[in-house]
Amino acid sequence: MTGMSGEIRRHYWLPTPNPETGAFARHAFRGRRWESQPADTTVCGRDVAMAKPSEVDWCTAPTCLECNGILIREQRGERPR
Repeated sequence: MTGMSGEIRRHYWLPTPNPETGAFARHAFRGRRWESQPADTTVCGRDVAMAKPSEVDWCTAPTCLECNGILIREQRGERPR
C-alpha cells in the first residue's frame, strides 16, 4: 500500500479487546508486524491493549470497518476524512 507521497505504508491486523466491553475486534495497526508491545493506536485512532491472540480470537473477531475503510481510501489515494 502506498501513501499520498508514494511511499509504501505497511500495516498489520490484530484482534484486540474493547476496553469498555471486552469484545474483540480485528483492528489494523501501522507497521510491519506486532512486536509484542502492550498497547498501540489503531489505524482508526483507538488506543488499545495488545496481547497474543488465540485462534478463536482470529476466527471470531469482526474486522473493524473504520480501519478497513481508512486503508481502502489510502490505497485509492483519497485524502483522509
